[in-house]
Amino acid sequence: MARMEIMSGTERRRRWSDEAKLRILAEADEPGARIGDVARRHDIHPSQIRLWRQSFSYADRPTVFLPVEITEEVGVSQSTTAATRPAIVEILLRNGRRLKVPVDVELKLLGPLVACVEAA
Repeated sequence: MARMEIMSGTERRRRWSDEAKLRILAEADEPGARIGDVARRHDIHPSQIRLWRQSFSYADRPTVFLPVEITEEVGVSQSTTAATRPAIVEILLRNGRRLKVPVDVELKLLGPLVACVEAA
């Protein structure tokens, strides 16, 4: 039997906190996740997830740069490192998470990526 929710009175819309929205968005962004499945689990319409994505868009927000510390790897020569793997920059974010990106990442992609990882 399907679950039925009866709402009475003038208030018919549910209110979602920003934390709950971000938690649902993070679940929808996991590899292999389908928006329809996530929406069903939380009893919302899939278009609501898309609207939340737009409202939490970081594309229009200004990019904030943080201090950078350059360190060398101990025991690995510079020539072997460059020849065997692409150059990677590791960014330590304010929330303690680390973001590893290629050196040649586009700046217009880096700002929203950092904001997304910080918000998750």
